[in-house]
Amino acid sequence: MKAKVLILLITITILVSGIPIYSSAQPALYYSYAVFVQSFARYSSWPAPTTGFKVIVVGNTKAYDEIVKNVAGKAIAGSAAVVVKGDSDTNMEEASIIYLSDGASNQLSQLLKATDGKPVMIIAEREGLHKKGAAMSFIVINNKLKFDINMKELEKRNLKISAQLTTLANDIMKSDPE
Repeated sequence: MKAKVLILLITITILVSGIPIYSSAQPALYYSYAVFVQSFARYSSWPAPTTGFKVIVVGNTKAYDEIVKNVAGKAIAGSAAVVVKGDSDTNMEEASIIYLSDGASNQLSQLLKATDGKPVMIIAEREGLHKKGAAMSFIVINNKLKFDINMKELEKRNLKISAQLTTLANDIMKSDPE
């Protein structure tokens, strides 16, 4: 238990300070995406999984290898996570997380339809896609990678994220107007 709390505190510290991104250090960007995906997976909850925890990466991205290194085989939601590349033959409903690469962003509406009503978290590399239905999207502010959250989409899909993650978000689209 103490180890989990320590890992959570370290992760939160890293996320609060933001992960520096430098144009000459593109590998750091992809590693940062993977760290965020791992954190979203660990500090979120899904309804009881039926097929295990699967991350499907849609589109070509260098983040795929980093997500495999950081997420595959890790215990998430009670089972060892599997990371696969998605294509037109992939059953997207089997995913717990769909990671949508920047180059495949035009597939968001198709993915939303294919997973409608399912507990699938769609995380987009492209800035602003949380406003179009992705649960999370990334944004670089002052050379630091941050993320935005679409709470309405998470609630619609019966997904819950920890309060600590919401405090770290750059922007949160809420389900109810305040």
